[in-house]
Amino acid sequence: MSFEIKCIGTVKLEQYEIKDIEGGFGTDKKCLLVKDIALLHKKEIREINQVINNNLDKFTNGVDIIDLLGITQNDTLLIELGFTIQAINSYKGLKEKGKRAGIYVLSERGYFKLLKLLNDEKSWER
Repeated sequence: MSFEIKCIGTVKLEQYEIKDIEGGFGTDKKCLLVKDIALLHKKEIREINQVINNNLDKFTNGVDIIDLLGITQNDTLLIELGFTIQAINSYKGLKEKGKRAGIYVLSERGYFKLLKLLNDEKSWER
């Protein structure tokens, strides 16, 4: 399976502008960056990452979740997706120290799994 991902612009979701990402999970499959999920749920990125990292066994790699640090050797994509060099290096540093860390993108299915784990007010909205 090819995990090639590219940013094709932004879309408006609720009152937020989020990255419109194509690829990774297959043709015409929607996906969300954890940083956009954090924005929608009014949480810190680290909070969402912590929930994911504590429950990685519940996500299937390449089906529910992709760690962008694991598929790109080039920071250009990550910068295109709105990450700073400082943030990218911070995630890489955590990984090098053996900590669970990643710059994650979730498929629609992966996002629904995350909603079960978050169990916040936003998760119960239609």
